[in-house]
Amino acid sequence: MKRWKYGSIFLLCSISVRCFALASFSVDDPFDSALEAPVLQNIKQVTFPSMGFAKAGEAYFSPDSKTIIFQAVPEGQTQYQIYTLNLEEKEEIRAPRMVSTGYGACTCAYFRPDGKKIIFASSHEDPQLLQAEYEQSAPGYKREGGNYSWEFTPYMNIYEANPDGSHLVALTTGPTYHAECAYSPDGTHIVFASNLNGRMNLYTMKADGSDVRQVTHSARSYNGGPFFSPDGSQIIYRADPDKPHYLQIYLMNRDGTDSKKLTNNSAVNWAPYFHPNGKVVAFTTSLHGHAHYEIYLLEVATGKQCRLTHNSSFDGLPSFSKDGSKIVWTSKRGDDGSCQLFVADFEMPKEFK
Repeated sequence: MKRWKYGSIFLLCSISVRCFALASFSVDDPFDSALEAPVLQNIKQVTFPSMGFAKAGEAYFSPDSKTIIFQAVPEGQTQYQIYTLNLEEKEEIRAPRMVSTGYGACTCAYFRPDGKKIIFASSHEDPQLLQAEYEQSAPGYKREGGNYSWEFTPYMNIYEANPDGSHLVALTTGPTYHAECAYSPDGTHIVFASNLNGRMNLYTMKADGSDVRQVTHSARSYNGGPFFSPDGSQIIYRADPDKPHYLQIYLMNRDGTDSKKLTNNSAVNWAPYFHPNGKVVAFTTSLHGHAHYEIYLLEVATGKQCRLTHNSSFDGLPSFSKDGSKIVWTSKRGDDGSCQLFVADFEMPKEFK
């Protein structure tokens, strides 16, 4: 997925809000959610098992910040479907709406900047789905020695639809993996990841699926999880050219030129997402050990980093509202310990202002 096919891998984690250049960290760092308070305010859980979700995650705001689009596994099933949730409804009546077909596997949903369309990846047109014993899976990303992984599902293609799921149109076709998709800020283009040529690389296309252009050309490494910068001139993504499966965050021009490494450590770094100011990126990292993941902020110009979440459970896949005042992320900090979505008011740390 864009970002990540959670599987069974949400591992325990911790965090603290301090800034640094590059340093070593201990998995014994103290757990203290009060340290989140200056930056993450009014934290609220917005998805629950009572909604019928075994797990939910990877959410993105609508342009007006009233709705989120995300993926979740319905109770009793094994594959993700795509849902929207109106955050302005009263909590007691708030109900998610499935906008995918309910068939196959889904991932990577995103609102068009005008709010009139959505995109997501789905394998519901895989011709083998009707075979009783067919298991839709394929080799994918897996960190060495761990169960942090996601699959490059065959026949995973990108679809456009109305926000209610109607008028579904395929933007890519074929038996390979096309996913990890996001619109450009003006809504005219989409960036995505595909193994069309045998290795996972990044591509752009016009919003109608035409004019597909390959923008990374790695013969060995994985490239994925791309997003356009707020001004549309660059693409941020994750890649592992130095050591297989140990991802770092990269930034390049939208045509693939001038690629720069933004993180440089022995951890797994993934799910980068720009704050609307275009200067700061939120990302997920295993800096505190491969037994858990945390959210960090990174200042692009200086490389300065700041620990954002502070909890003894998984925190990851952050994204911001259009005005930067809210953040949504995936966490296991809820009472039942399942992967669910949390929303908070976001205040930029003073070090980055």
